[in-house]
Amino acid sequence: MITVKVMQIPGTIREVALEDDATVSDALSAAEMTVGAGYTLKVDGNEAEVSQPLTNGQNITISNSAKGNV
Repeated sequence: MITVKVMQIPGTIREVALEDDATVSDALSAAEMTVGAGYTLKVDGNEAEVSQPLTNGQNITISNSAKGNV
């Protein structure tokens, strides 16, 4: 078993226990969270895909995508 934190910013933080071969998608389902349009998904500060495998202690962040002046 592994434990990861799923954080939606602003909003909720949930810690979930998952099987050793879990992915970001599994963690989002366990935390009852989704990644909506206009949001960025990161694992430990790096952009991620829902198919990315996870390891114990990782942090998943769902945040509103911010765009600066281009």
